[in-house]
Amino acid sequence: MGEKLIIVPFSYDRCALLWYNKEVKNFEVRCDTMSKKRNKYAGDQPADYDSTGLSQYLGLGRPIDFDNKVTKLAVMCTVIISVLVTLWKSMTGMESGPAVVVAVGYALGFLLCYMIAQELDPDRQLGGIIGGGLTLIAYYFLGEGNILVMLWLLFILRMLNRSSGDRHRIGDNVIIIGTAIWLGKDGFWVYPLLTGAAYILESQIQAGYFRSLYLAGISLAGLVIAEFSKQPNILSMNYIYIMSAAFILYLPEIRISYYTQAKGDKTGKRLLPKRLQTMMGFFLMILFSSTFLHGNAAAQALLPAAMAAIGTGAYLFVALLRHQVAFRK
Repeated sequence: MGEKLIIVPFSYDRCALLWYNKEVKNFEVRCDTMSKKRNKYAGDQPADYDSTGLSQYLGLGRPIDFDNKVTKLAVMCTVIISVLVTLWKSMTGMESGPAVVVAVGYALGFLLCYMIAQELDPDRQLGGIIGGGLTLIAYYFLGEGNILVMLWLLFILRMLNRSSGDRHRIGDNVIIIGTAIWLGKDGFWVYPLLTGAAYILESQIQAGYFRSLYLAGISLAGLVIAEFSKQPNILSMNYIYIMSAAFILYLPEIRISYYTQAKGDKTGKRLLPKRLQTMMGFFLMILFSSTFLHGNAAAQALLPAAMAAIGTGAYLFVALLRHQVAFRK
């Protein structure tokens, strides 16, 4: 045909395929190929997901699916709770401003309990509704806690199980580390320590992101400005009963998660059971370490998380009795 193929390498990872036409004596580039080296850590970036827009900076965000009946119910309950609690507090003589603040606290407690329950058991959503109801009862008798603890916990759980379908990015890291350092400055010194432990764990488990080790160092550096109280911590027996119930009821979830069918929001791929089980074990460690190291203040802040564990565990028990759990990989 009068043509000859010539492969011309011009860098360590690129080459050009040139076709030489003997009749007209010229070269023509037909294709340009690249053999870019891949990161040896599989979790660096999924090959089939190209982040754009805000996803380049916030990888752990999850969309609210209003087509899902349980999610729609949770959002409606949040709005109704805020209105009813505002009316209730106003009728009992509280001024309108403080009444709204209390109502928002109740509503956020319910909503964050539901959101955390979706991370604790991504296959069964009704457990979050049960946990949200238990949270309202706990708030009535025991009071509200620091809502920032729930925000921090939500991001930690999503980082470990990757339910969003993407790894943690710069915006997520700012929120996680910033919240942990703020809580440490507020006297909860265990949270910068747990944040560093979470980053180290994330870098070592399946599909881990190796740069998490550097983020662990930044988190642990926050202990320098943390407030360490020398006063003995007081822990009420009510919180010990609640945390024990959460541990006992939630423990079977670790075994059942091996058969999870949940998928990441952005990739559509099945969640890795090993990452999910690691997240569950770390969650239980957070409950007990925070409670026993910081006493009633930390236990009160973790009430929505404990109720989420109780709700998901109770609903799993019912699902097992009704043979609604599929034991397949």
